[in-house]
Amino acid sequence: MENMKVLLRLVCFIAVLISSLEADICEERAEQVILVSSAYEIDVRSCLLNPNEKKGPIIWYKNDSKTPISMEVASRIHQHEDKLWFVPAKVEDSGYYYCTIRNSTYCLKIKITTKFVQHEPNLCYNREAIFTQRLPVAADGQLVCPYMEFFKDEKNELPKIEWHKDCKPLLLDNINFTGVTDRLIIANVTAAHNGKYTCGTFYTYLGKQYRITRVIELMTIGSKLQLICNVSGHISDYVYWKWNGSLIQDEDSVLAEEYVPA
Repeated sequence: MENMKVLLRLVCFIAVLISSLEADICEERAEQVILVSSAYEIDVRSCLLNPNEKKGPIIWYKNDSKTPISMEVASRIHQHEDKLWFVPAKVEDSGYYYCTIRNSTYCLKIKITTKFVQHEPNLCYNREAIFTQRLPVAADGQLVCPYMEFFKDEKNELPKIEWHKDCKPLLLDNINFTGVTDRLIIANVTAAHNGKYTCGTFYTYLGKQYRITRVIELMTIGSKLQLICNVSGHISDYVYWKWNGSLIQDEDSVLAEEYVPA
């Protein structure tokens, strides 16, 4: 009987050890999109998980370090909740970081590459940090100030955003240009609207204000065109368009699809 108890303890110990070893062997993947941001501004990065991957707490690491990034908010680079904060970011912070999700039987490491750049001489931006957005001419259109969702206040509202074109203040007259939260509405888009648009605001963190800017290059394309496709089938059927063999993404600023059941 005593031998049986010893054997059971040994089996349990081996099972726990195997689970621990499995958790130490991390599945790894790298984010394909490298986000380039302006240095000397506040910046936030998130761990982009698929819905089935949130299986434990998120811990951030710099490069291949075994030491987690500090959770002290007084530290310039720190983890707050699940996000990685740079307060503010510096050029030398460029590189790669890992967010790790781990429990007793599961481990996932996601590699996120960052790049922080200074503004070019005589410019209010760096060309490496440009987001390209396209709008058709002869219709109203809107530019979206990207990656601003982290800076909403407790009321889920963004700070007031200012807009510049080619580094000069843009007059928001509510006729030609209208600012709505993180969007710039442009009336009757023409080729003359092409250019570099900068959206910016200030975010207060621990009682201190930090600048946030994004630069968007607007490229106009031909006039608006609507294509209509009539299909027959069941109400539950999935109807979709493809462009050059690929599905149309929800965030596409040029191509938009709408399904209207008869």
